[in-house]
Amino acid sequence: MYSASRFNELIQHIPKAPFQTIISNTQNDRYVKSLKTWDLLLLMVYGQIEQSQSLRQLVNGYNLHDSHHYHLNTSKIKRSTLSDALGTRSPSAFKGLSDLLMQKLARSQRKELSSLTTLIDATPIKLVSQRFRSWTEGTQTPRSRGLKVHVAMNLDDASLTYANITAPNVNDIQDVKNIPIESGRTYVFDKGYFSYQWWHEINQNKAIFVSRIKKNSAYKCLPTNQNMPKDLAVSDETIMLTNKRPRARVINPYAFKPIRLVRVAREGGKPPLDLVTNDFKRSAEEIAQLYKDRWQIELLFKWIKQKLKLKTYFGQSENAVRIQIYCALIAYMLILLLKQTRTDCANLYQLMVELKYGLFQRRKTEYAHYRRRIKERDKLKELQGVLCL
Repeated sequence: MYSASRFNELIQHIPKAPFQTIISNTQNDRYVKSLKTWDLLLLMVYGQIEQSQSLRQLVNGYNLHDSHHYHLNTSKIKRSTLSDALGTRSPSAFKGLSDLLMQKLARSQRKELSSLTTLIDATPIKLVSQRFRSWTEGTQTPRSRGLKVHVAMNLDDASLTYANITAPNVNDIQDVKNIPIESGRTYVFDKGYFSYQWWHEINQNKAIFVSRIKKNSAYKCLPTNQNMPKDLAVSDETIMLTNKRPRARVINPYAFKPIRLVRVAREGGKPPLDLVTNDFKRSAEEIAQLYKDRWQIELLFKWIKQKLKLKTYFGQSENAVRIQIYCALIAYMLILLLKQTRTDCANLYQLMVELKYGLFQRRKTEYAHYRRRIKERDKLKELQGVLCL
C-alpha cells in the first residue's frame, strides 16, 4: 500500500497554488528549462533537514532518493545546474512563500490562543570568509559583516509573524516600520528599537508596547496611586517625557503624555532595567515578566542557526545566501505546521530529529507492516497451542 513519506507530509503544508502565483508574478521560472523554483525549494528544504555540509553532499544525497521524486513532482538534479540557480534565481519567491506560511500559522494561532504577544528583534548573519568579501564590504558595520535577519514572533507558540533580510547597516527601527500594527496586540522589544515616533504609532493603533528607556531620556514623575511592586520589579511610576525635540528637527509626539516606568532588579549586582510601557492595566510583575520572556526570541535565533543549515553556505553570492536563509525560515515554519498535526511528538526538537533520520521513511506503511506482523505472531501462537506437562 502507498503512504506518504515524512518529507511528503512536511511539504503538504506548502500552499502550492499561491506559491505558483508568486513564481509567475516574479517570473522566477522564465527561460528555465530544468530545476524549476519548486525543485529548488524542495532541494533546499531537504538540505536544511538533512544538514548537508556541501553542495556535492546535498545533490548526491537528494538524488539517492530518486524513487520518491515522482510523488514529490521533481527529478534528479545536477550540481552545476544547482550552482547556477543559486547564483541567478531571485529570492523574492522564497520570501513570498515565507509570508504565506506566516499567514497560515497566524490563522491557526487565532483559533487557539486568546493572548497575543509579539517579540521583535534582529540577528546578524556573519559572513567573515574571504569568498563573501566582494559584496559584504560596502555594507559592513564595526560589529558585523554579512546580512541581518529581522524577525517578529509570537510568544505563545514561537511562530513567525514577520521576517526580512537586509544589509547589516540597516537600522532596526528603520525595518520595524514595515511590521503592521494590530490593535490589542502587545509588542516587546529591546533598546535597539528606541523611537518615540514608533511608540506613539503603536499607542495610536490601540496596541501595547514594552521596551527599555535610555538613561539620558528627559522625563518627570507624575503622582500615581499604583501599588508597590514585588519580586522582579523595584519601582512602578507614571512619568511624562519632557523633551519635545530630542533630536534636531525631530518632534517627539509622545512628549507631555503619561507613560509608565517600571524598574526591574537584576541578579549579580547588575544595575536595574528601566522598562517603559503604555500598559496601565497589567501589574508591574507582569510587565517585568513580559520583558524577561523576550529571551525566547534569542532562543529562536539559536535554534534556527544550530538545528538548521546556517553555518556553511552552498553558494558564495548574496543571492545564494539570501535563498538559503529564507529556506531555513521556511523549513522551520513547515516543521511547526507539521507538529500541529502530530500528537505523538513532545517538542519541536524531537520532531526535527525524527525528520532528519527518517525523512523518506513512510510512517503509515511501517505501522501497517508492524500491525500485520503482530497479528501473524498472535495467530501462530493460537495454532501452536500450549504445551502441557
